[in-house]
Amino acid sequence: MNRKIDDRTYLKYLLPSLNVKDLKQICREFEIKGYSKLKKDDLIDFILDSQSEEEMKELVNQKENLIIEEGIKLALDKINGKDRENVADIEIKNLDLNEIEIRFKGFNWETTTFLSITKNNIDNPDRDCDCNIGANMGFCSHFWVCFILSLKKGFFDIKFWTLTKLPNNFEESIKLIKVEENSTEENGEITDKSIKLIDESSADSILMRFINESITIYEGEITELDEKQSDFQGNITIYYLINLKNVRLGPRVKKKSDFKEDDLVNVNELKIRISENLQMEQDLSLGDKISLNGKLNRDNFAGIVIKNIRKVRKI
Repeated sequence: MNRKIDDRTYLKYLLPSLNVKDLKQICREFEIKGYSKLKKDDLIDFILDSQSEEEMKELVNQKENLIIEEGIKLALDKINGKDRENVADIEIKNLDLNEIEIRFKGFNWETTTFLSITKNNIDNPDRDCDCNIGANMGFCSHFWVCFILSLKKGFFDIKFWTLTKLPNNFEESIKLIKVEENSTEENGEITDKSIKLIDESSADSILMRFINESITIYEGEITELDEKQSDFQGNITIYYLINLKNVRLGPRVKKKSDFKEDDLVNVNELKIRISENLQMEQDLSLGDKISLNGKLNRDNFAGIVIKNIRKVRKI
């Protein structure tokens, strides 16, 4: 690998992934003095200003692999819905420049990331991210999701990538990640497009095809029904978390003519969340077979779950 940028610039991209404790440990290891009161951004600059070229090269050798491996691991968790953030929306902004934008959604926040890798900028691609690590072109996990998407879309050849090292098992770890693109037509015109990254090696790959989408459960049998409560800023909400088995589901269709049997999938288990009022109205119990419409989301506490359910029908 023949990286084109110098070690100082490269460390400016790498070190934001470390926390203040780790950065202060670097100061101790390299016997740098006067760092104790510095905040993170100032601490990074202070470290680089205090090091010789040889020391910066040594620091790259020490930290590069760990930082990149952790960033890619978190990226794969995001793709698989196992992180506190998940991929909410993917958009190709400019196909000529391979510009992509991905919106990530957490519990009560969103992060937007941009990446453009072309043959002219592959040495140091154009990129930006709302997060603290990626704000100054750092290698955040959001960047690596964009990187994987760009690679899977064929926007660049990995043999020409020289900016960073990649883990030895990188290509194997993303081998089964596929890009799925779907569009909705109405009156002969495309009204909606969606792009998803699906890791077919994941146990949740079937459900991840529908994540953040409106879906219909055509049949599912209740195996668990638990009353829960949440406290958000002093407001107590009662709800019910229900486990279903032998679930048959598919994308929600606006018209019966849009229904396609081939779009339906079967999953062994799935959770749904309904309101206290809906449970009082329906009086659901164990063994009931039900159908419903809702939205498939990833919840930080419940995992993959269907929410926004307005009506449940007993079969």
